Amino acid sequence: MAKSLYTFIILPEASARLHKLRLPVLVLHLLVVIGIISLFVIVGLGFSYAKMAFKVADYNKLQAENLDLKVQKKNLEVSTVKLGTKLTALQTLSGSTVDYRTSDLIRSSDPNVDVEFLKGRTTELENQLKLLEQVAVRRASILRFTPTIWPVRGMITSHYGNRLDPFNGDSEMHFGLDIAALYGSLVHAPADGIVIYAQRKSAYGNLIILDHGNGLTTRYGHLSRFNVQVGQTIRRNDMIGFVGTSGRSTAPHLHYEVRMNDRPINPRTYLPKS
Repeated sequence: MAKSLYTFIILPEASARLHKLRLPVLVLHLLVVIGIISLFVIVGLGFSYAKMAFKVADYNKLQAENLDLKVQKKNLEVSTVKLGTKLTALQTLSGSTVDYRTSDLIRSSDPNVDVEFLKGRTTELENQLKLLEQVAVRRASILRFTPTIWPVRGMITSHYGNRLDPFNGDSEMHFGLDIAALYGSLVHAPADGIVIYAQRKSAYGNLIILDHGNGLTTRYGHLSRFNVQVGQTIRRNDMIGFVGTSGRSTAPHLHYEVRMNDRPINPRTYLPKS
């Protein structure tokens, strides 16, 4: 029985000679099957490669996002620590305290705490800081206008309250402190204020009155000279005058009074212990 063959005639361009290629039908069918299988394999490999490439891209993206989250978390942890330190300092300065929930304290100490919690905690701390900064500013402003430093250094020779008059020995109410100092010693303003009086006044002698606002005033008597004038704005520790013996005085000293709504109060209420 004759074999079924396919004959392929090949005609080279540079030659007039024909070439014949005879292939059995079975071989040709086998080659077609191999070609089809090869095509599927190539297509499959292409899809696998594409899938792998997408997976690698997704992995790299996740790695980058994970690194970014780690950096964010580290930055938030540092910010939280800094804010916590600043918050503590402002609490001390303002005299205020913050009520922390137990759950927040436990979560903040967990090394595996998530970024969202840290973001929320940072925002909460920032809000608390703003409030405490406002309190601290108000407190600092009040402190500047409160007479909390000694106007002159020296020994207290007569305290606030009842005493014997140094001239006649009679009992009298002494409305301030007598602070002994050398003649001409510098007298300093114990707080910010405005000069509302600076002239001689009977027993006070040369007298300066400073208005510190909110009804608070201070008086400085028996001065030898003034270093301010009425209407002048004074800052804490500014030099306002000099110790003397003007008025009803037995020796160089400063008569120092503090008044609230023009009512005398003990200056020691505001002055430091030493």
